[in-house]
Amino acid sequence: MFVLNFKVAPSKKLAVFFSAASLLTAVVCVICMTAVQNSFPDTATCDEIGSYSLKASNEDEGIKFLSQFGINAEKSVDSREVKIPPEFNQTYAEYNELQKQIGLDLEKYKGKTAKEITYALKDGDAQFAVLLLCNEKVIGAHLTNGEYGSKNLPLV
Repeated sequence: MFVLNFKVAPSKKLAVFFSAASLLTAVVCVICMTAVQNSFPDTATCDEIGSYSLKASNEDEGIKFLSQFGINAEKSVDSREVKIPPEFNQTYAEYNELQKQIGLDLEKYKGKTAKEITYALKDGDAQFAVLLLCNEKVIGAHLTNGEYGSKNLPLV
């Protein structure tokens, strides 16, 4: 059996204590900075409408989100989980450019799982509005006529 015994001189105990406290402080700072970087914003800004809320924790808030863009939605007609790819191909890069028109950017959400909710629209050129949500916040949105291969349209 091995027994290790360390004796630290009283003057060095203070140095060890401050070193441990500094290390703990650095770890806490790194954890806090990571949490802030991974947090989801509450608002976004678009040239056409200014600042708007991204909150959409339920169907009514999703409809309210769309109304900020002058879109009249009736109800959600579909909901599913989607994974945002860790690397964007040309299609996703183009879709992200569509998001940037309304002040959103999917780059921060690469590799994350999102909830895709489709809402039926009361009027307008498109039949549906689609919202992408992470942590009950909108991270992406577009309009569509619902036909496979049809072009996605921006909210504005």
